[in-house]
Amino acid sequence: MKWGDIVLKCPRCGEVNNDKELYCAGCQNKLPSITALRSTIRAGLEALDSKDFRKALDRFTDVVRQNPGDIDAWFLLAATKIRSGKGSEAWEDLIEMGLASETGRCAHCRGSGKCRECGGPGICIMCRGTKKCSYCGGTENCPTCKGQRSDECNHCKGTGKCIRCKGSAECNYCNGYGHCSKCKGTGYCTFCGGTGTGHTLDLSSISVEFHELSNWF
Repeated sequence: MKWGDIVLKCPRCGEVNNDKELYCAGCQNKLPSITALRSTIRAGLEALDSKDFRKALDRFTDVVRQNPGDIDAWFLLAATKIRSGKGSEAWEDLIEMGLASETGRCAHCRGSGKCRECGGPGICIMCRGTKKCSYCGGTENCPTCKGQRSDECNHCKGTGKCIRCKGSAECNYCNGYGHCSKCKGTGYCTFCGGTGTGHTLDLSSISVEFHELSNWF
């Protein structure tokens, strides 16, 4: 299957329609434009490329709301949820759509359901939740010359600013949020969503262009 071969499913009655139809054959509900749906998918893919996961979630959610039959959109939505720390929701969607099944204990967290990076607290492992740069302690100043702007300082090269946070005083690992960059503060394993249960994907109905995203799961 290649992306673009869209199955148009009516969001009101569930009738599967020809992609050339303007109104549902089952309930006469006005169907979404295929062109518009493809445009929204592209916008979601662009958001993924720029790591704007919130925007990507919005775009893919919009597509599946208008066309519940778009399997690719469901898969892309689940992949985005995985990257957003919403693993449990992602697997629920995939199982409901017949794209995944449970396999037993999660191999990533060994069944604990906890994030492997932070161990469960959900706080940044670098700043410990303080949101401050761990290198300068949040002072913004170079720890070597103490902000004196010494031309002899090999670390800051005379700028006086911390080379890690660039003078922002914020932890560059969590971007000043204070939460774990891996689980987004949930404390849950990002692969199983905290359930401790492993899963396997069935990519047979997913367009080949998106198979590479399977390494996100």
